[in-house]
Amino acid sequence: MTMGPPQAKDALVEAMAMGADRSLHLLDKAFAGSDTFATAQALTLAIRREMPIDLVLCGKYSVDAETGHIGPEIAELASIPHVSGATKVEFMGKPDQVLVESETDFGFQRIEAHLPTLITTAERLVKPYAPTQEELEFAKTKSYRVLHASDLSSNDSLFGLKGSPTSVSEIYSIESRRQCQLIQGTAVEQTRKLAHILVELGLFTEWKDRGEKKTVVPDSRTMTSAKTFWVVADLAKNKIRGVTYELLGRGLELASKLGSELCTVILGNPPLKAEMQSLFAYGADKVYVARIAALEGYSSDGYAAALAQAVEKFKPFAVIAGSTSFGRDFMPRVAARLSLGMTSDCIGLDLNEKGELVQLKPAFGGNIVAPIVSRTTPQIATIRPGMLTRAEPNQSHLGETVEVEIANVKALSRVVEERVHTDFDSTRLDNAEVIVAAGAGIGGPGNFQSIHDLARILDAPIATTRKVVDLGWLPSQLQIGLTGRSIAPRLYIAVAVRGAFNHMVGVGRAKTIVAINKDPNALIFKSCDYGIVGDYAEIVPLLTKELKDIRVKTHTR
Repeated sequence: MTMGPPQAKDALVEAMAMGADRSLHLLDKAFAGSDTFATAQALTLAIRREMPIDLVLCGKYSVDAETGHIGPEIAELASIPHVSGATKVEFMGKPDQVLVESETDFGFQRIEAHLPTLITTAERLVKPYAPTQEELEFAKTKSYRVLHASDLSSNDSLFGLKGSPTSVSEIYSIESRRQCQLIQGTAVEQTRKLAHILVELGLFTEWKDRGEKKTVVPDSRTMTSAKTFWVVADLAKNKIRGVTYELLGRGLELASKLGSELCTVILGNPPLKAEMQSLFAYGADKVYVARIAALEGYSSDGYAAALAQAVEKFKPFAVIAGSTSFGRDFMPRVAARLSLGMTSDCIGLDLNEKGELVQLKPAFGGNIVAPIVSRTTPQIATIRPGMLTRAEPNQSHLGETVEVEIANVKALSRVVEERVHTDFDSTRLDNAEVIVAAGAGIGGPGNFQSIHDLARILDAPIATTRKVVDLGWLPSQLQIGLTGRSIAPRLYIAVAVRGAFNHMVGVGRAKTIVAINKDPNALIFKSCDYGIVGDYAEIVPLLTKELKDIRVKTHTR
């Protein structure tokens, strides 16, 4: 099933050639201009016509806006559980029981649910099957049916622009503002020069601020507006992830403009007291804690139900969360549950002249940015980690902890097992000051030793590109870019990385980017601060030796 223009029929025919028995095409001018919520409403109404069903499969996200909303929103509107980013599905002993393995930012979860359920699939789940011409011709004889808006509902205000709570005001392109300084000389001279540049920047000692101005958390602020900002805390292993502090930093700037409160929301078991206190130091005026038995283990529907209750009770102006495997999983359900507009994967937030929250959303591979506003309140958005700047913490800033009463939450799914990749430092990518990235140009999975040696000297985790993950050389949790993770290290060393835009958008907030590539025309030299044109197999060992010598001297002074 798909919702799209007439030419979308070709995709349905191809799907039937791959094995689908029949197809449904939601085709009507009334659907034009639908945002994610209006699209999810139309698809849900079509699915309800097909009830009873056992399983709904969706892609992880579409190729234009890559929101990842549709699956979770359909599940919420249909009142069924869902699992995002599935890599494996098992049907258990009971006829309606299913166990799904799902990708997270740090590893995998195994989630138990009951049919009917909805699953969004991870990238690279299977190798696509290419149907033969004979199969394509036979597919044209299978059942293909068009559904119009009137087949789904007599209320046409549910669809298209009328049914869309968000709108795009304009679009514009974004370009890198970095000027690459290519380092000349022999390989030995190049690595020696680069090593000393990095030491001058503060490597192995204390990083020098490159002029980035930070908001300082004041001792107190005067509240003149009821437009409260909420930041949903993102926790990993009961510790607050760095993206939460980034959201508080921007939230403080916007709340200060409005003269309103800045609050953090914690769902489930709160972290340790010291971690809680850090939220106040980074700007939170209040911390709302929703702590009930149903939230002791994570479930997307349970967390969504709890947050929706809190939103209805306190009526905040904006609710923002990290665009992580956590935020992208359950926040769309909150939006669908409350019939709210939502923008995901934002790279920035602002206020317009009307006091509306403007959500800056990259689209079409990151080549353009669309400012999006919502007609509904609260404004809901998820923001990519590494895109915003933390405030300068102030231990003198105090706040209030508020226990939130949540009732009648019954989880439809539950996490029964969680695994973290222990052979790679995926958990460090959020907050690492130095990161070393390996691209496909290293030639193969057997050539990582020099990369590991360099990372070890720098005490840095390793990251990578989508192509390396597609080739199976490194796990997806290390992928940086538009369809991976965003990071904001002090230093990013890209080894044999081509520098495609959808990768570089994930490192846009890195303070210093160094590129090592033997191709002088590689795109990365247009998006880095320092570059060496040379074979990584020669350059990286020399750089590692130079940095090792400097580190030993620095630590023995």
